[in-house]
Amino acid sequence: MFVYVKTVFIKESSMKKFGGLMYLLCMLILSGCSGDACKVDGKMSDFSGETTVYLLRRTGEFTHDTLMQTVMKDGSFRLEIPRDLWGEQYSLKFGDKRSSVAFFAEQGNVRIEGSGKTIYDANVTGTPANDSWDRYQKFMLDIAKQRNLLGKEIGSSNESDSIKRVKYTQLFQKLEGEIERYKDSLAQADANSVVPLLLYHQSLQLLKYDEIDRILAKFTPQLADNRYYKELKAQADVLRKISPGVMAPDFEVKTVDDGTIKLSSFRGKYLILDFWASWCAPCREETVYIKDIYNKFHDAGLEVFSVSLDDKKAAWLKAIEEDGMIWNHGCQLLKGGKNTPVAQLYGIDGIPAIWVIDPEGKILAQGLKGEELVAFCTGLFQNK
Repeated sequence: MFVYVKTVFIKESSMKKFGGLMYLLCMLILSGCSGDACKVDGKMSDFSGETTVYLLRRTGEFTHDTLMQTVMKDGSFRLEIPRDLWGEQYSLKFGDKRSSVAFFAEQGNVRIEGSGKTIYDANVTGTPANDSWDRYQKFMLDIAKQRNLLGKEIGSSNESDSIKRVKYTQLFQKLEGEIERYKDSLAQADANSVVPLLLYHQSLQLLKYDEIDRILAKFTPQLADNRYYKELKAQADVLRKISPGVMAPDFEVKTVDDGTIKLSSFRGKYLILDFWASWCAPCREETVYIKDIYNKFHDAGLEVFSVSLDDKKAAWLKAIEEDGMIWNHGCQLLKGGKNTPVAQLYGIDGIPAIWVIDPEGKILAQGLKGEELVAFCTGLFQNK
C-alpha cells in the first residue's frame, strides 16, 4: 500500500511570523492565568540573608492571626494569596521587626518596596485598592501636617485658654469633616471598593445602627460577603436591639453570693444598667456619679444593676467594697471581657457602658455618663 504524503514548505519569513503569533498567543494565555491570582512581590533593602515574612490578619485591637509565611532572601520575597483571603487588608511582618506593612489582597500583582529601617514607610502599589490606599495615606499625612501647624499657631497665640479651646475645637472639627468627605468620595467613586468599606469599619464602635445602615447602602450587593461588610451589618443588628425605644434584652448572671439574677427581675423600677470591671479606671470614676444618683433617687424607685466583666471573683468583690457600691451586682466570671456572652449581647466594645431602662423594661437612654447621666435621671424624678 502506498501512501501519498504532501510536504509543505514554509518560507523562513513566514515561519518567523508564525512563531511570533504563537509567542503572543502563549503570553496572552499566561497573562490570563496569572491575572486570576494575587501575587505579592517585595523588595526590602537593609535585609541580608534569610528573614521570615509573616502574613497577619488583625483579630482585635492588639491581636493578630498568622495566616501564611515565606522566607525573604536578601530582601526579596514573593507570596501568592489564596482567593478565599481576597478582599481584606493584611499586614506583613518581617522577622522580629516591630513595624509592619499593610496591603490589600485582591486580583493582580502587588508590589512592595521599602527599607528595613523604615518598614512603615514602604510603598505598596500595583492594584486598584492598594493604589487607592496609598493616595489615602498621603491625604492623611497632609491632614496630620495641618493639625500640627494649627496646634503650633494656637499654642503660640496670646489669646485666653478658653478662646484657644474654642478655636482648636472648630479647626479640628473642620479637618475631621474633610476626612469624612474623603471617605464618602471614595465610596461614591467606586461602590465596589473595599478601601472605604475598611475605613468605615475602623469607626465601627463609634457608629449608631442607622449610620451603619446608611453606610452599607453606599456599597454594591457584591460586597455583602466581605468580612468588613458583615461585621458592620452584625453590629447594626445588635445596636438595633439595644437602642432607646426597644425592650432591653434579658440575661442572667451570677450574684456576689453565688446565686443568679436576671435583668427582668428589676421590672417595676427605673434602672441604671452599668457594665464595668474592677480593672477599668474610667469605670471606677463613673461610680462616683452613679452613687450620687442612687443615693438621691433610690427611695423614689430607682435601682442600679452593675454587671462586671471581671473573671476573678476576689478582684470583683474587692472593688465593690472599696468603692461603696451598695446596689445590685452581677457577673459571668468568664474570661474574655467584651467577648463574653453578656457583653456580646449588648454590643459592648468599651466600658463603662450604661443604659437607663424604664419600669416596663424599655430602654430610655444609652451611653450617658457623668453629669449627663445625673441630669437625665434627675429629669425622670423631678415631678415624682
